Amino acid sequence: MKSLNRPAAWIRLASLILFAAAASLHSTASEQTGEAAVAFVNVSVVPVDSERVLEKQTVIVRNGRIAQIGPSTKTRVPSGSVEIDGSGKYLIPGLSEMHAHLPPFPGEAGDPAAQQMALYLANGVTTVRGMIGSPNNLKLRERVARGETVGPTIFAAGPPLHAQVASSTAAAEQMVIDQKKAGYDFIKVHEGLSPDTYASIIAAGKRAGIPIAGHVTASVGLKRALDARQSCIEHLDGYLQMLVREDSPVKPPPSQVVVGPVLGHIDESKLPALAEATRKAGVRNSMTLALFKLVVSDDKPEELLKRPEMQYLSQNMRNAFAKQKQSTLNNPPPPSDRQRYLELRNKVAKALYDGGAKLLVGSDSPQFFLVPGFAAHREMQSMAEAGLKPYAVLEAATKNVAEYLSEALGVAKDFGTVAVGNRADLVLLDANPLSDIANASRIAGVMVRGKWIPASELRKMLDQVASANRAPAQ
Repeated sequence: MKSLNRPAAWIRLASLILFAAAASLHSTASEQTGEAAVAFVNVSVVPVDSERVLEKQTVIVRNGRIAQIGPSTKTRVPSGSVEIDGSGKYLIPGLSEMHAHLPPFPGEAGDPAAQQMALYLANGVTTVRGMIGSPNNLKLRERVARGETVGPTIFAAGPPLHAQVASSTAAAEQMVIDQKKAGYDFIKVHEGLSPDTYASIIAAGKRAGIPIAGHVTASVGLKRALDARQSCIEHLDGYLQMLVREDSPVKPPPSQVVVGPVLGHIDESKLPALAEATRKAGVRNSMTLALFKLVVSDDKPEELLKRPEMQYLSQNMRNAFAKQKQSTLNNPPPPSDRQRYLELRNKVAKALYDGGAKLLVGSDSPQFFLVPGFAAHREMQSMAEAGLKPYAVLEAATKNVAEYLSEALGVAKDFGTVAVGNRADLVLLDANPLSDIANASRIAGVMVRGKWIPASELRKMLDQVASANRAPAQ
C-alpha cells in the first residue's frame, strides 16, 4: 500500500525516543546466558514440520542452535544449563513478518529502529523482511547480525522502484545493479511501472541474482507477474482484477480497492485456475488482509486509537493515522461494496491455500493503526478468519518463510521449524496455537538466535517503548 510521508514521520518520531530505553534494549539478551546451554523441560513442541504436537519434550539449545530434542524422561539436561520449565506450555518456531517498513535509522541506542526491534521480539517475531529500503536498513541488518542491536534477523529490500525513479528501462536496470551492489536482498517493484520497464527489472534481477518482490500494478497485470515468476506479490495485487469477466462492460479499476459496479461482474469460478497458476509459478503472496480490512472499515479513528498497542507509537504517528483514516470515511463506498470486497479478498486467500500456493504473513506495518509486531498477530487472525486452519497460518509465519528465503536468496533453510541443528529462534506460549491461532500471542518468552528473553523482560521492553512515546507531539 502507498505509505505515509515516511522520512518526515520517522524523523518526527526520532525526536520522541528516550536514549535510556533503547540502551536497555541493547543489553537485554547479552546479559542472559552467554554460552551456557538452555533447556526447555517438559514442554509441548509444535515443530511445524507437520500438524502435530510432541508432548513432554526437552529441547536443549547450545551456541545459538537447537542441539537436542527428546522425551523429558529420556533426555539428560547438561550440567550448568539454564532450565526453563515448559510444563503446560508450547514451543513453536519464531514468527516472521514479511512486509515490514523499517525506519531509516541504524538501530543505535536512542533511535526508532531499536524501538521497533523491541516490538518485534515482544511479539515473538524473529525474522523480518523490510520492504521500504534505506541505507540505514543495511546498517541495522548488520548491527543485529553482530549482536550490537537486539532484534530479529533482517532481510532488506531496497528503495522501491516506481515510475518516478525507474522512468526508463535503462534507468530501471541500473537501479537493480546499484541496489544489488549496495547489498540489498530484494528489489521492490511499486507503482506505475510500464510493462517494458517491469520486464527490464525482472531480467536485470535475474542477471544480478537478486529476487523481485512487491506490487502488481494495473499496467503490468497478474498474468505478466506470474509469467515472470516475481518472487512474492504483496496485497493480493491483481487477483481481483483477474476475476472480472471478460465481457464485463465495466473495466477493472487500477486501484487496490476494487469497489463499485465492477463487483457485479466477478467470476469466482476463475479462482482455482488462478491459484494453480500461482502454485506452478512458485510465486508467494504476502496478503496484508488486516490492512485492507482497516482501510475499508467504518471504524472511527477515535475507536481505533483505543487499541492497546497504540501506546507504542508516537503521538505524531497516531495523529497521522487518524487523519488518514478520517479521509477514507469522508466519501466511503457503500457498505455492501466494502463487505463484498473483503469477502472476495478472503476467498482469494482461501483459494490460494487450497490450491497449494504458498502464503506468507505480512502486515505492511507500521501503517494505518497497525503496530510492528502486534500487526503480525492481527494478520494471522485475519488469515484464520479467511478460512485457513491455525496450522496453515502458523506455516505461513514460519516454515513457508524459511522455504521462501532459502529459494529466493539461497540462505540456509535452518529456521522456521523446531528441529535439531536449526537456529534457535523460538517462542514459548501459554496455550496451543493449533487450537486457536490467537494463542500465538500468549507469549511466555522468546528466544532469538539462542538468547532467551523471558516474559518479564519483554514486558520491560514494551514499557520502555510506551514511556518513550508519551512525549507530546512535535
